Amino acid sequence: MRPEMAARPLHLFEAGVVTEQRFMGLQEAPAVLGPLLADRLGAEKRVRIPFNPRERWLSAAREACRGLADGVLASLRDGATAAVLGGECTVIAGALSGALTAEPELSLVYFDAHGDFNTMATTPSHYISGMVLAHLCGRSVAPLLFPGSHKISDDRVALVGARSLDSGEITNLDRSRVLRIAFDREHPDAPGLVAWTRRRSLWVHVDVDVIDPREFPAVAFAAVGGPPMKDFAFVLRQVFAVADVRGISICGYDARADSEHALAAPLADAVAAAIGRVTVRA
Repeated sequence: MRPEMAARPLHLFEAGVVTEQRFMGLQEAPAVLGPLLADRLGAEKRVRIPFNPRERWLSAAREACRGLADGVLASLRDGATAAVLGGECTVIAGALSGALTAEPELSLVYFDAHGDFNTMATTPSHYISGMVLAHLCGRSVAPLLFPGSHKISDDRVALVGARSLDSGEITNLDRSRVLRIAFDREHPDAPGLVAWTRRRSLWVHVDVDVIDPREFPAVAFAAVGGPPMKDFAFVLRQVFAVADVRGISICGYDARADSEHALAAPLADAVAAAIGRVTVRA
């Protein structure tokens, strides 16, 4: 971990944002992971972002993301590192918007088995989370998913580990300047990622379905392949070692699919080791 990061306090945000009721297992993830990460990371502040759908799931997600954006903005302006627990990938619409307001030149590393780069013109499912990265990169999504979201130039985005892509999504990515980096058992060091992130000011987003589902099956959309947990943890540590990571968002863990919550501690340990604030427990 870079020295400037070690000197910063860490603020932990729990934002169980989902856009459809069928993903309630993702909504419950922060309640499981929050205590573990707060302990391992020595969080100086722990904030719960309200999420109250009442059958209006997308509206509730928008409101939660606005609150999350405000919280991340305040934390970064106070000189803290922000850690966000989701939920689904839509949390990045709030987290990154707040971060970009504080630091407009941030770059984004996006770990995900999926591209999340569909638009309304290409999506086969109309699942909001499958469009969120395209939305943040300024692709036309009508109506806007998250009004007020700050856009990031796609040449400051690295998509790492995406291996399950829709045909229209592939076209969208091919027409973009997003850097795509392979990350699986054949490419365990995510070639080129460390060089790309070196000396950048960075936000790191992790959908845990990037990990091989044989080791981490508690996800909404498992995709065959992906790196083992140990390789994921190693690459994450490398990124934190060479970049100035101002924040990290972690999502995609389905707490209901992990009835004994056996996967929660290994995930918390991997994140804690990457950030480098504490000794990982045996």
